Amino acid sequence: MFVEERRKKILELLRKSSKLKVSDLSKMFNVSAVTIRKDLEYLESIGALVRTHGGAILPDHSKVEWGFFRKLNLRRGEKKKIAEKAVEFIEDEDTIILDSSSTTYYIAEEIKKRDNLRITVVTNNIFIAEELLNVPGVEIIVLGGSIREHSLSLVGPWTIRYLQEIKVDKAFLGALGFSPDKGFMTPSLVEADVKRAMVKAAGKVFVVADSSKFQRGAFAVFAKPEEVDFLITDSEIPENILKILEKHKVKIIRV
Repeated sequence: MFVEERRKKILELLRKSSKLKVSDLSKMFNVSAVTIRKDLEYLESIGALVRTHGGAILPDHSKVEWGFFRKLNLRRGEKKKIAEKAVEFIEDEDTIILDSSSTTYYIAEEIKKRDNLRITVVTNNIFIAEELLNVPGVEIIVLGGSIREHSLSLVGPWTIRYLQEIKVDKAFLGALGFSPDKGFMTPSLVEADVKRAMVKAAGKVFVVADSSKFQRGAFAVFAKPEEVDFLITDSEIPENILKILEKHKVKIIRV
């Protein structure tokens, strides 16, 4: 059995029983306890479970959220590929929004590599703004608001008020979860409020999210599928999610 297949089976078992032991999984899959622990470590890194002494339990999906710098290193390769593809949709003279997600940080890195783009970037993340500082042709607008320590993003009524006063060509937004019934999600209500305002401010909405985000839910919805124009993700996105999104006319781009 391939690693990805085994991890998928582990999640299926966990959803049925809500608690699993390393020893039981080791016997079930005929692999070592060390191998199972590596599986659980990976699945915890994407927020799919929480490791316990000797096993794993289902997390409170609604509020699982890593800090900004830790998220930068999770599935870094996939995020960089998504960012490389996303920047292909940015045209000269565009006005764009980059939200406070790790994948959009990598989009900022890709913009920095281009020497022929004259664009305006609106962001609510101080490190994305810093990444684009002094890049020729790039005008940076940093949204006001309160700094949320966990995500290093600017949130609150002043952030939303500014977004209500502007209209941009494109918004690139990360997601930390997806619900087939509700749409794209994030663990924080205040983050969701800002993202919803970003959706309304944009002519075209791009969600940039690796496939692990479609194996979990989150707490707050920020966009229904029909509000999203493009999803840029990797090739491991589940087929049932693809069908749901395609039904709502979301254009799927896999890298």
